[in-house]
Parts: sequence; structure tokens; C-alpha cells
Amino acid sequence: MKKILPFLLVGILALTSCEPVYKATNFQQTANTHRLIAVLPPKVIIEIKSAKEAAAIKKQEVIESERFQSALVNYLNANQINNKIFIKTQNPEETNKILTDHNVTSLAGRSYQELAVLLGVDAVVSSRVSLAKPLTNGEAFFTSLLTGYAAPSKITTVDLSLTDKASGKMFWNYNWQTGGTFVSAEKLTNSLMKAAAVRFPYKTKDLK
Repeated sequence: MKKILPFLLVGILALTSCEPVYKATNFQQTANTHRLIAVLPPKVIIEIKSAKEAAAIKKQEVIESERFQSALVNYLNANQINNKIFIKTQNPEETNKILTDHNVTSLAGRSYQELAVLLGVDAVVSSRVSLAKPLTNGEAFFTSLLTGYAAPSKITTVDLSLTDKASGKMFWNYNWQTGGTFVSAEKLTNSLMKAAAVRFPYKTKDLK
């Protein structure tokens, strides 16, 4: 038993010390060549299981996607104005209009490099958000469900990636999990970006 414990301790330390972030070896050099990025509509999944209410859940996921996209753009723009980051972010209404005008109704199977070219930006932010429950009009949403549903988990997960237009490669990724309770997409975004801020590649102080 005494021989096993040190190995268990090492394993536990290795797991707890892993950072949920991926950075390409040239991620900062890549980021420093960028001046404009776009936030793509996030893929939002609400972890509620109810086959009979699939349409209502899907509709709510679209609402949450729009809110999260807008909240993330607002956060980035506010930090750019305050000179904390140097990157400019395309207006989400412009991003979505360009996508709609080119009949891009789903991002599934799409090349992020091609989308960056289409949007006229240097990189795109893609994201996947798994919500334990709706953030927008949550009480009204649950009231609207006419049938029973499986209780949601208490974990919210956000996976955030940056893809470079020039190379077509993802150069930064951050995976964030929390058991916290959020009352809005804005609160969720602030907590997410506060956690990611140290690792975020567009900080003004790193621009050379």
C-alpha cells in the first residue's frame, strides 16, 4: 500500500495541474498579425432531455446562441476600447448578415478558414456551449414545457477556439467547466473570459 500511494499522489497532481488550454507553438506570433476577428454563432446545447419538447429546447438554444455571441463580442470590444487587448471584433449583426446572405445556415462541416475569408477577418472564434439550464428567460422556459423532462446537470461547459485565416489552423483553444450558477449570458461570458484572460493571445502588452 505504501508503494502505491506515491504513484497515486503523482497521478492526482498531474490531473489537477493540467491546464485546459491549447496553444500552438507560434500562437502569439500568429495573433500579433491579426487586426480583426469575428465571433461565429456558438453551438449551444441545453442539457435537458425531453423528446416531446425538442422543438422548444431547440428554439431556446438559438436564443442562447445569439445572446452568448453578442455578450462575447461586447466583452472583447470593451477590453479593446480600454486598451487591454489590441484586436477589433466584427459586429455580430454584420457577421450574421454575411453568413445569411451566403446561405450559411449551419456551421457543421464548414471550413473555418473559408468562413474567415467570407467574413473578411483575420481569424474566427468558434465555440460550443453546454448549459445546465437556460440563461435567458429561464423560468418562463421551464413553465412553457408541457411534459416531463430529465433533470439537467449542474455543470456548464464552454469550449472556445481561434482559427487563423492565413494557415487555416486552430492556434488557441480553451475548455472551461464550472458548476456555478449564472443569471445571464453576460455573467457567464464575464466569468469565462476572466478565467481565460491570462491565456488569451490578444493582450496589448504582448503586441510586438
